[in-house]
Amino acid sequence: MSDHKPSNLPPQAEAAWNFPLFDAIMGRRSRRFGLGMEMASGPFRYKSNKEPVGLDDLETAMLVAAATATTGPILAETELPGGMVKTIGKPYPSAMGSHRARLFFTNDDGVYVINADQAKMTKMREYEDADDRKKILGFYDAFVEKLDDGRMDLPPAEPGVWPHNQWVCNRPGSTLFMPVIDVTKDMIKLILNFCDAEAGRYSGEEGGYFLVDDRNGMAPCGNEKWVESGFLAKKKVMTLSRLEKILSDGMLAEGAFMSQLLALAMQAIGIGGWVYGGFSSTVVLGGTPACKGLGFRFIQSKTDPFPIPVGRPGVFEAFCPPNYPTMDEAVEAAIAGATQTMDEWEAKGMVKPHLSANSEFDAATPQASANGVQCVKDICNYIHETYGQFPATVDPIQMTLFIQAHHLDLDFYDRQMKPGAYSETHKNHFRDWHGGQEPGTTD
Repeated sequence: MSDHKPSNLPPQAEAAWNFPLFDAIMGRRSRRFGLGMEMASGPFRYKSNKEPVGLDDLETAMLVAAATATTGPILAETELPGGMVKTIGKPYPSAMGSHRARLFFTNDDGVYVINADQAKMTKMREYEDADDRKKILGFYDAFVEKLDDGRMDLPPAEPGVWPHNQWVCNRPGSTLFMPVIDVTKDMIKLILNFCDAEAGRYSGEEGGYFLVDDRNGMAPCGNEKWVESGFLAKKKVMTLSRLEKILSDGMLAEGAFMSQLLALAMQAIGIGGWVYGGFSSTVVLGGTPACKGLGFRFIQSKTDPFPIPVGRPGVFEAFCPPNYPTMDEAVEAAIAGATQTMDEWEAKGMVKPHLSANSEFDAATPQASANGVQCVKDICNYIHETYGQFPATVDPIQMTLFIQAHHLDLDFYDRQMKPGAYSETHKNHFRDWHGGQEPGTTD
């Protein structure tokens, strides 16, 4: 007999919560064939004779929570916690605690964004015991915002969706999750960490790093006077494209972490789906007149023939013009949260994880210096003025993965695959989650 305390979740959601972790890990598979789909060519030709059935709110809420819910304060137990501790813990790790990955999704009813950055913490472990589990439903109700009616405008055709995914992508009944990443805030903070020799937290000995433009003859990135003054070390060279590659690789990992969390949660719930690419992010974000996509705003830079996404106005915007009048204002906005005191952080209703007195913590974590901030502004202005965009070599808004969730047509797997292609949670899903009501058949 288990001594597990029942939670206040519905029983099917409770069962998913208690699904064994390693069963989810080892049972994760790409299960692409959903209700109402057709595979018209290839060795697995099959046409479903059942109507598509979309995910209900409870199923969607479980997936949303697995990827984005608040988990409590981050510990930031390091010699240089700085502004990093003044962030909110999520199920996925985030570079410098910025959490600039925003999860969008679309289904038959509309296009949505999860405003997880607006959530607050209430205690060290937000989901400490069974009584906390119903917070999943409250999180979904509070922070999922509907942006548009109807499924996202993304025709299953080129150039938006590549041929091998057109038969399955964004089909009726499916829910398509899309992690969208802003790299600008962390770009600004990363430059500050590399260059601020006075605050000295990350720049190391002998001054800050000397950022040079390797696509422009190794020219200084607007930072000549800071090298001449000794604020930046001439021998500590970092190229702009290398810095932006390091940044982009790290930031895009946040979307990958979200994707894996969603995929594991699907196993526990008993729904199908998979993580995939095979699409044009420009089209998906809305960079072509023929397709609205997610409705993002684009600009034309000086150096890139393709349009550059800078954000969806009022929803998710990069820290750069035209979202800010100048790069100076974008820099100030990007670093504002990191420079607040612990007293200011707690006054916002947040939870600190450590026992140190606020004054002791603040004294041990020096803030950015005035010279450091100005140096960063000079570098960022050089990038924007030279390239007509910020950053220079990568898009400010990026997207590389879809995570699609849908109800499986088990008849396809019974006919085309050996036993073991799906689990007991998939087999019993409609019994456990939908009162035994099987999907209807088509003529």
